[in-house]
Amino acid sequence: MIGETRIVEDAVLTAEQKAHWNAFGFLILRQLFAPDEVKEFRQASIDVMNANGGENAFTAPPTWSTGAFVERHPVLTDWLADDRIYGIPETLLGPDFLLETNGGFIFWGDTLWHGGFSPEESIESYYDVAKVAMYFDTLTKDDGCLRVIPGTHRRPFGEQIRPQQNHEDRNAEPFGVSQEDVPCIALESEPGDVIVFTERIFHSAFGSKMGRMQFSSEYAANPTTNKQIEALLNQHDKSTFSDHPVQSFIDNPNPRIRRMVSRLVELGCVPIEV
Repeated sequence: MIGETRIVEDAVLTAEQKAHWNAFGFLILRQLFAPDEVKEFRQASIDVMNANGGENAFTAPPTWSTGAFVERHPVLTDWLADDRIYGIPETLLGPDFLLETNGGFIFWGDTLWHGGFSPEESIESYYDVAKVAMYFDTLTKDDGCLRVIPGTHRRPFGEQIRPQQNHEDRNAEPFGVSQEDVPCIALESEPGDVIVFTERIFHSAFGSKMGRMQFSSEYAANPTTNKQIEALLNQHDKSTFSDHPVQSFIDNPNPRIRRMVSRLVELGCVPIEV
């Protein structure tokens, strides 16, 4: 499949993988983690969910989620600083990347097409972002795997696909085909795989009748211009979790964890406790 790689010991991405990311907006890293590690991450995720109102999320809808997820368990915090994960945004966004947010989810049902640029985002305020996600089930095209439309994270292609974004109308067909039949790549995955994508790429999921557990972290390139900083701070002001560093990360003994949030502190982003 396009964008795939198999990495066992070293997650530092190649120049070709970075070029693929820049052009298409996603990567799949096959079996980045061994089964025993996946089992440990899954149990840690369940522990966090059970402690934060998600104890029934596996058995019935609706979709459940919470932000500041990995901060709530040491195993998940270690995942964030692991070479295999840390090296992904470091390569794609630069060594001074920021940890914008992270979350845990149990997805139920279809997720309609969404992505693209926010209406207030300009070329001047744009900065690159990346999301690193893990699922804990075998997911196929017809059973809820992530689908993406390659290249829609870039203008002008992404603007042409914007009419498909409709969070409310399941039957919307702006291009004359059903949502399931929109041309795309299905990122079928197994436990242990890592999917890297940007929220700006148009993405969706269809067909699953079960709850799909995911945890993910989202990163941003260091904003350096006034317009970029203004955009980040505007997002901060509108969000409960995004760009709000958790105090335990600000004070964390791991220098990688501290570094990921130090720029947010410099910019005046308000810390939160979890």
